[in-house]
Amino acid sequence: MTKNTVKRADITLPLLIEYVDALLPSLTTQTELSPEHSKDNSEALWVTHNHADLLALQAQLDDTTSTNENTESKLNARHLSTLSDLAKQHVPDRYELACFWLPTLSEELTQHYVPLLMRYRDLYAAHLLIALDSSIDLKPYGFTPFDILNEPSLNIDDIQSITSSTVTATLWQFNLYDYKQLPNWLNADYWANPENWGKHRW
Repeated sequence: MTKNTVKRADITLPLLIEYVDALLPSLTTQTELSPEHSKDNSEALWVTHNHADLLALQAQLDDTTSTNENTESKLNARHLSTLSDLAKQHVPDRYELACFWLPTLSEELTQHYVPLLMRYRDLYAAHLLIALDSSIDLKPYGFTPFDILNEPSLNIDDIQSITSSTVTATLWQFNLYDYKQLPNWLNADYWANPENWGKHRW
């Protein structure tokens, strides 16, 4: 892994939870519209480094859920796990959204868990968000940096209280449906040389 020199905004856990809660309903609608992804679990998978971080995440999720409406539906839309528990699963479930909150994970341990992250990137999650220490770079593994504060779909009234947490991380993302731009040559406008239609016999 290399040190990252790109300047990105830091993210806090409350801000990430707000973003995921706003994003998950739109992902669920996309899943319902596309029958080929009907086997995807509409729950969000939350993953932390260890059980202490998992308990802190659970408390934060419960606190956020208690202040919002639709408490029961949000509780049912979450699955929690640690990295080691996730690595031990023989047949993991496929999720529409997986969030890895790993701000305390060292660079050496991140290197150890990269195969697990790549498995979820390629097979088990259509949308993947990973929050890591700002010194760790995931660009070589196909992830792109993501600044939630510049996301137009996020509408938060009290942004100051959400961003004032002491633990911050840098957010990386991978979206299965738009990770690669469609090249111009793979476009119907360029097929069969339409400029020659009616001019030459093929």
